Amino acid sequence: MARRRPPRQPSGASARWPFWLAGLLGLFWVIVAEAPASWLGAAVAAASQQRVLLAQTQGTWRDGSARVVLAGGPQSRGATLAPGVLHWRIGLTDLWHGRIRLGLRWPGLAETPLQLAVQAHIGGWTLWQVQPPDWQALVPAALLEGLGTPWNTLALRGGIALAFHNASLESAAGRLRLMGAVQVKASDMSSRLSTVAPLGSYLLRVHGDGAKADMQLSTLSGPLILAGKGVWNGQQLQFAGTAQAAAGQEEALANLLSLLGQREGDKVRIGL
Repeated sequence: MARRRPPRQPSGASARWPFWLAGLLGLFWVIVAEAPASWLGAAVAAASQQRVLLAQTQGTWRDGSARVVLAGGPQSRGATLAPGVLHWRIGLTDLWHGRIRLGLRWPGLAETPLQLAVQAHIGGWTLWQVQPPDWQALVPAALLEGLGTPWNTLALRGGIALAFHNASLESAAGRLRLMGAVQVKASDMSSRLSTVAPLGSYLLRVHGDGAKADMQLSTLSGPLILAGKGVWNGQQLQFAGTAQAAAGQEEALANLLSLLGQREGDKVRIGL
């Protein structure tokens, strides 16, 4: 009767390979987790086609800070530097569920920190406002010049107040859908294309229900009167509006009005 051989014992090297693998994976995670903030800057620049840049980055890509620069793209020579320093913190505790959390502090623009969440799903992602439900920021209009045409031609001056209420943005099936409300208030606006200053103060309201987003533009005060309505269907913006000069300002605003659209009587039609 043949004698059964005892089971072969694994060698020392082969027995230790799971520990080596775990160690290498741990080392890899530490390196990635502590990667410099410049990694995030490169990702933001690529995603925005060189229109949003992070300069003077500090810290890591998960917990860092930077100055924000707006530019017109890869071939643009002009750029504008946003006021203050943007601080961010990226939470990965829900990463296994396809979700990350993003905390933003930007003292130069907003008094209140903003908490966001991003959820990945099949065919897209969803970004939503967690805290606070109402968030506001104040942006100088001159910052828009860095984005190039037509902003560098208009050379707007004034203050732009942004307000978000329970807002969320979803990308799915090639569509970008908005839920919630966004309000843009432009105060005491002026432009180098007109000697009239200020031109006025304006309010843009946007409300999205997921299927579409309706927008309405109105004039709060000033000699340049703007009004209009529009709809974003997830892929395309349709906007129809008018611009006209207040009584007594027709001659002073004639050149600016001619640049805004096609004249019809005492008004100019603006369409997108």
